[in-house]
Amino acid sequence: MSVARPVRVTRPSSSARPARTKGPSLLPTPGGEPTVERRKNAAASRRAVRLSVLFAGGIGAVYAALVLLAGFGPSAGSSGSVQALLIAGIVAVLVAAAGVVVSLGAAPRAVELGEDATIVVGRFGRRYRYPGRARLTTTVLQKVPVGWLTPVPLESVEIAGGSARRSFLLEEGLLKPRNPAERAPG
Repeated sequence: MSVARPVRVTRPSSSARPARTKGPSLLPTPGGEPTVERRKNAAASRRAVRLSVLFAGGIGAVYAALVLLAGFGPSAGSSGSVQALLIAGIVAVLVAAAGVVVSLGAAPRAVELGEDATIVVGRFGRRYRYPGRARLTTTVLQKVPVGWLTPVPLESVEIAGGSARRSFLLEEGLLKPRNPAERAPG
């Protein structure tokens, strides 16, 4: 019978491992490449999360009303009403999940602006690559005013470059160039 013996596995230090990314990044490297400005889309992200919670809560309230109606209705407790509640519950969960994904997907995490390329970092880690600032085509589709869902104005912006075209919910002026004096540190 064999006896288990401890084995030592050596691994390189965490600083020696490269950072894992899901796509090509434009962030500067120590080799002296031109710097890229990364702008976070915090206000649009907060609005997307609040809208998702509101949507999922509304679907939950409708389902709770259906449960109460089935519990106190004339056919309460019948096998047909239990099956209908089960089907309605599954549909409610699917609709709520799809609504949350759609509302969160419209508001990307950040935008990386460079001279050669503009990368929009999506909510779920996908990177959308567009031409640099000089060749980037943007169109404001809708302006979202300040309200209880968002503390700052937002814009629904269509970004086009080559054959790629997609709309995003961004903070107002997020894609506009800034003066070097206005640039935030870090």
